[in-house]
Amino acid sequence: KTVGDTLATLLAQSYINLAVLVIDDASTDDSADVVQCIAKGDPRVRLLFNDRNRGTAYTRMRGLTEAGTDLVMFFDSDDLAEPDLVSRLVYKMLGDESILGVSCYARYFNDAGDLGIQRIGPTSKEAFFDLYRRCKLVFILPVTLFHRQDALEVGGYRLGIMPNDEGIRYEDYSEDVDLWCRMSDFGAQGRYFITIPEPLFRYRKLSGSLSARNVRLMQLKMRWIKDCLTLRRAGAPERSLAHYVASRSWFDRINDYRSDLAAKFYKLAGFAYSDRNYFKLGVYLALTGLFSPKLIRQKIKTQTTRPAG
Repeated sequence: KTVGDTLATLLAQSYINLAVLVIDDASTDDSADVVQCIAKGDPRVRLLFNDRNRGTAYTRMRGLTEAGTDLVMFFDSDDLAEPDLVSRLVYKMLGDESILGVSCYARYFNDAGDLGIQRIGPTSKEAFFDLYRRCKLVFILPVTLFHRQDALEVGGYRLGIMPNDEGIRYEDYSEDVDLWCRMSDFGAQGRYFITIPEPLFRYRKLSGSLSARNVRLMQLKMRWIKDCLTLRRAGAPERSLAHYVASRSWFDRINDYRSDLAAKFYKLAGFAYSDRNYFKLGVYLALTGLFSPKLIRQKIKTQTTRPAG
């Protein structure tokens, strides 16, 4: 329902020297037909098919290996690009050879209208190196223009992180954060990520059910990413995810559970806001603050409903 509109916004970019690589991850609807129809009218569009459903990390990694350009950016099939998105990112990148990647803010929306602005990412060189010196996770949006070779040099998107009988694809949780954090190690060479503090694309926020397990797995993955980053910066080898999980004490797991609940309630608050259910919004925000006041403070800094400008 959305991929045609998404492609239309990419093909209408003011920066026309681009290629759009679409990867169909074994879809079961008419998405491929929509893309093929568009590709017939624009040679910049190329469609690839996975042999079976492989998930986000595998598909993004395939995109990295198949791309024929130095600069790459991922864009989800239900988001919408502003006309100058690519040109703004490209020209910012070309302005300083030390830049690893350029991101931007996003405007949340759904069928009812705009929902506010997501403000994530270091907006200056100094802000990035402050994160780097303190071994902080690098949170920037997936819509980030970066050098393909830099990503491949650090291993790209990791696959097969922890095989298991439950069929959980741990590689598909926070896969972008994992890549950005490994690329951020280039900070030792004076290189950095930067974010343009303007919403240059529209991020579709759909209402729906939330899996508590998904929140828990995402939180677990981010803790492991932080553990890996800390060890790398100390010159020590990373631990596998399985080793990291086994190392958690009962005290650690209790704190993890509290943090996971806070993250779940905050996600639910987001859905309540999308549905304009302000009673539930207040309840979920109160529960978030109860389990993690720190999370509330962090979100106030990065997300707002105030108009841009």
